[in-house]
Amino acid sequence: MKILLLRAEEPKVHMVEQRHLDQIERVDPSVEFVKHIADAEVLVGFPGDLASISLSKATNVKWLHSFSAGMEKVLTPELKESDIIVSNSSGVHAIPIAEHVLGFILIFAKKFYQSFQNQQQKHWQTLHGMSEIRDSTLLVVGLGHIGKEIAKVAAGAGMRVIAVDRIGIGKPEFVQELYGTEHIREALPKADYVALALPYTKATHHLLDITKFRIMKKSAVIINIGRGAVVDEGELVEALQQGVIAGAALDVMEEEPLPQDSPLWHMDNVVITPHHSSHTTQCTDRTIDLFCENLKAYIQRKILPNLVDKQKGY
Repeated sequence: MKILLLRAEEPKVHMVEQRHLDQIERVDPSVEFVKHIADAEVLVGFPGDLASISLSKATNVKWLHSFSAGMEKVLTPELKESDIIVSNSSGVHAIPIAEHVLGFILIFAKKFYQSFQNQQQKHWQTLHGMSEIRDSTLLVVGLGHIGKEIAKVAAGAGMRVIAVDRIGIGKPEFVQELYGTEHIREALPKADYVALALPYTKATHHLLDITKFRIMKKSAVIINIGRGAVVDEGELVEALQQGVIAGAALDVMEEEPLPQDSPLWHMDNVVITPHHSSHTTQCTDRTIDLFCENLKAYIQRKILPNLVDKQKGY
């Protein structure tokens, strides 16, 4: 089996090492890593690299696997219309992203952002009005692998967790209330924190806009670790400037990198991280483990554990 592995040089946390290649070869000793797409049966890499490949040259490719969970860059019209099966790495980022979300929540609850600003200025000031996260309400929008882990971690910290997702997925024991996606307006007013863990699709485009911000608590904080365009960024800025909601913690933006002239850079009620919530030292190991599980299924002609519906986008 011939595999073309597009090996990203940056960020270094995503670099595939020789030990990872050895691990893949142990799954099937016939694996051969090739350098040209025309020779490959399997194409593996990160979204940016995969999207740059011309499938017209991929005459032998039967399977494409993304080392990312999000598929909006990968699922080009050309790929959707092809017979190539597609899988992703949904699930490998759940632990680090859930911890990142908890960190965001604590930044706002304990006013760490203001304390850090005071530290930079060598200004000793006792802050008031800090809150406890125990018994506060977190709304998780999207109960996929990441959303469930966020809910589990938050519940473990004593938070009351409610969630929004499609009907029929089943309510985890650590989620107290589960709403269908069409009832998100019922859930939003109850939340102190709203964590968005959704893929980007036509259905999720600008899911949160000014009309939804206006029915939330004025003390609420939006946390987005899904995809930037799930939130109408312009209307989010408006809501933050007018005090419609209290704050936002953003690991993803509508445009990345975030433009230098974005008002979000200078807002005291916004915390920004550059789409790196999953970038832990364990990231690549977990990603390769998952690819190997999918490789085993592919060899055995079974349904891939991470098979993507090319039309739905996830």
